[in-house]
Amino acid sequence: MSLPIEFTSDHIAGNSPQDAHLFRTFLRNGEPFKSLIENNPWLQPPDLKQPLGWGEGQYWDTTVSRKHSYWKDVALPVPTKDIHQMRRDFDEWGYCLIAEGLSAAQCKAFYQRLVEQAEGERLAGIDQQTPTGQYVNTLINKGRLFAGCIEQDQAFVQAGPLIEQLLNETLGKGWICHSFLANGSDPGRYPQALHIDQGPLLPWVTEEAPALVNTMFIPQDVDDKNGGTLLIPGSHKNIIQAARVGHIGQVQPTINLEAEAGTIMLFDGRLLHGTGVNRSSESRFVATMSNVKPWMRTQENWVVSVAPEVLAGASAKLRHRIGMQALTYGATVEGFGLGASGRVGDPWGDLSTFRQAIDEVRYHRVRELSPRSLNQATQNYTVASATEAARRFR
Repeated sequence: MSLPIEFTSDHIAGNSPQDAHLFRTFLRNGEPFKSLIENNPWLQPPDLKQPLGWGEGQYWDTTVSRKHSYWKDVALPVPTKDIHQMRRDFDEWGYCLIAEGLSAAQCKAFYQRLVEQAEGERLAGIDQQTPTGQYVNTLINKGRLFAGCIEQDQAFVQAGPLIEQLLNETLGKGWICHSFLANGSDPGRYPQALHIDQGPLLPWVTEEAPALVNTMFIPQDVDDKNGGTLLIPGSHKNIIQAARVGHIGQVQPTINLEAEAGTIMLFDGRLLHGTGVNRSSESRFVATMSNVKPWMRTQENWVVSVAPEVLAGASAKLRHRIGMQALTYGATVEGFGLGASGRVGDPWGDLSTFRQAIDEVRYHRVRELSPRSLNQATQNYTVASATEAARRFR
């Protein structure tokens, strides 16, 4: 077959110099982090090949707000049970703190299960070590209480309904879980580079509401000694401003998060933050559950990673939270889910039938068909089984 010359690879390459690429300048401008580092060189991440430096004003060399020369007289968020104050804090500072979000018993169970899992993974040789410390991933498979936290079930997180309300207000109803993992800060390790968790959207920035909101479970006391999370209060506004003017100027100094065990922090996906440096003798863990709009690709590929027994016992709410609920603009399978509402329990978007078929090695996909192959169409297509299951709920 003779191709028109305009469709050949050589012709296309020859007529596609980089300066002709659509939107190249915008997509590769490196903002807001290019200007952020240029105008705030103290935010430059450390060289992991060199000892960590102190006394030079770098972002990790800081303290908690009440002891910080810049922040000590500023009314930054403190743990509260007042939802009105949480709204004000979240809007103004990019985060809020829920006092006793976990009850004492819930906090103890959370911490014990987490440290046991971390130790078990180390002994099994499957621990994920990072420059900051050990991570424990895919918590949903590692204890019923973690699945309960994704559901915001009050049996496992007593502030669950309050958290759901704030997430509904910030992300809109129908949000799903992006990932749920534990972040370790181990003695002698390095700080994380300050970043925003909504970073994959860059250089686009949502200027009004965030597209990602984190729920951080704090199962042990954190402070400037054991690697309390580093953050710049109000920096979500710097990120928003950068979207309007194209760059970031000077920003305020960092602080370490100070909070008692059982506190839960909600924070805006545009807030600059990162794991702090642990100068104690014991490991420090927090667990971060990120939440996003239902059409966004999740960090955790739940469809693959969730254990069959977890999925088999999952409530409709949990299935929804882990993206097992298709709707017109996301997660449809062979067309199943088109027209679905995306709401919890909608049978027309329930993907469990497909995942169960995969687990049992009996997933029959629809392939090439024609009038001459109608005899093949009698096999039990999984999409037909899912549709029939949905019809039974009518």
